[in-house]
Amino acid sequence: MGVSMEDQTRQLICVVDDERTNALMLSMMLEPDFNVCVAHTGMDAIDMVRARKPDLILLDIILPDLNGYEVCARLKEDPVTSDIPVIFVTGLEDSENEKMGLEVGAADYVSKPVSAPVVKARISRVLQINLYIEFLEQLLSVRDAKIDSLKDKVREVLDQLFV
Repeated sequence: MGVSMEDQTRQLICVVDDERTNALMLSMMLEPDFNVCVAHTGMDAIDMVRARKPDLILLDIILPDLNGYEVCARLKEDPVTSDIPVIFVTGLEDSENEKMGLEVGAADYVSKPVSAPVVKARISRVLQINLYIEFLEQLLSVRDAKIDSLKDKVREVLDQLFV
């Protein structure tokens, strides 16, 4: 079975949840709009994210090996995965857990049980912000290249004047 052109252009969301029912529910909720990959442990999530480089990660905190905070921190420390936004999706609803999630680098925090419209709206918002960031980084890169080019030209002129 081949991959359709539409599947290649749709954004990829990685769902990480050790509860298979929760992972399946999130996948079914997202599949009309996104490509979805699923991991059930923290280490599998890290491996999958490094290999597939999804556009966004929905990450549970309670996992059987590493907790979601550790997974997020490791992904944010890795230059290959550090720019991929993470949204925690968890049953831990207290403000201390939300604070910890945001401190390790999550872009957002959603409490279970999830509402499909809310999750989709938050995903949309985070992906839009990420696109703006990428655009601004490209503009800065072009600007820096132009500045470097101008510096080189100034050095050439100065070298010719003082030879």
